[in-house]
Formats: sequence, C-alpha cells, structure tokens
Amino acid sequence: MANIECKFIIDGEEWKECHLERLAYERNLHILHQMKQHGIEIKDGENVLYDDDIDYLTAEKAWEVSKNVRSTYSGNDIEKYYGDSFKKSDEMWKKLEFGQDKPMKVSRCHLGVNGITIQEFMQIMQKMQKDESVLIGAHPEHFATIVTDTDIVGIEPFGMYGTPTLVRVKFADVSELGQQIQNDKKEDYPIAMTGKAYLTDGVTEINTPFHQMKPTENGFEAELAVYWPEGVPDELVSGHSLHLAMEFYEGLKIF
Repeated sequence: MANIECKFIIDGEEWKECHLERLAYERNLHILHQMKQHGIEIKDGENVLYDDDIDYLTAEKAWEVSKNVRSTYSGNDIEKYYGDSFKKSDEMWKKLEFGQDKPMKVSRCHLGVNGITIQEFMQIMQKMQKDESVLIGAHPEHFATIVTDTDIVGIEPFGMYGTPTLVRVKFADVSELGQQIQNDKKEDYPIAMTGKAYLTDGVTEINTPFHQMKPTENGFEAELAVYWPEGVPDELVSGHSLHLAMEFYEGLKIF
C-alpha cells in the first residue's frame, strides 16, 4: 500500500500494519487447524497437510493455503462440515437475547485513510459483498456465502471467538435502530451504513453493524462499530474490533 496511508485506533491504541499482519498469520493457522478438525482436507497444491505441516507454513504461504482451501468449499459445504458448530453458536445467540431496546456492548475501530476517496472505499465494500474472492481474502475466518432466493447468508466466528455463525444481514436505516445506537450518530459524518444481523431463522437478531464515514482533504475517516447483546464475553467484543481492522486493512490493500 505504498500510496495509501491508514491508521487503525482501537481503545486509544494504534494497531499498525505489522501487528495486523501478524494477527492474520495466527488466525490463518488457527482456521486451517479448525477446518482440518472438522474433516476438511487441507492441501497445498497436491500435497495434503497435517497439523505439524500447517504449523510450518510461513505467513505468506498460510494466507495462500487458507484462501485456496476456503475458496474450494461452498457455503453449503461448510454448513455440512460445521453442522454441530453452528448449532452451538445458535444456542449461544438465542440465550443472549439481543434487542434494539436492550443494553449493549460495542466493538469500535477508528479508521483514518489518506490516498483514496470515500467513493473508492465504498467500491471496496461492494466488492466484499459481491465478490467472494475479495470476501475470503479480507479475513482468515471469512467463508463463502450461501446465496438463496431471498438473501445472502454469511459465515464467520464473530470477534474471532467461539465457533462460526450462520448469519443473515438485512440492510436497515438508522431510524430503525434502537436509541442507544442512534445516540452514537455523528453529525459531522454524513455517510452511515447499517443493518440488522439475524440467525437463519430470520427472527433471532444477534448484532447491528453501524459504520459512519466523513471525507477529509486527502481521504476519509470512518467510525466502524458493531453492537452486541450485553451478555457477550468481552473477548468477543475486543476481538471484533480487531476483526474490523483486519478486514478493512486487507480490503484497502486491493488498491
């Protein structure tokens, strides 16, 4: 990203590119071991990798193998391999009982970028939604989506915690959100993107992403946030702040 400068601030601390790249390395190794644990064959080209082989992958090679394996399996394939894990995550979210009018915890990440415009950044966001190769490359724990006649089902372990969740995200207007989230609306940030995330039953709401952006002289700033039920572990909340930084960092590398 020679022509782009970006800064990620989480809880007042800057997470630099080297930190995010190291974290991505660790999560790539983690997801390769996890997929193998769930019965998915891990291959580097024609070579089958076992657990010890995975631990000898370099950062660059781990990304390559991880993306190739995750790209090989459709969302429907992952649903079959991870069936019991999805049941476990569904049980957790149902017990937490998220609601727009209930107390919440929030994952936050401030993003400052010089070198591209908001409009170019929005193109990245659209690519993540429409191009699975970009989605899978944006974070080690993004799986292929499941496309139905009515919507798109995403797969990821939120906050790099626990097991993956099957999630439907429906676009929403800020006016549809609870008062706590609306109170966080920044008047000097003219662009807002939000939605409501549900389990595949379409009834159990589990979180609300709410991202705000404003242009600057040489780029833009963004306040990235996801709102969770109050009972989620703090590890999930802090983990998803980093998840946001990682996926937007990888997205910016497209340029």
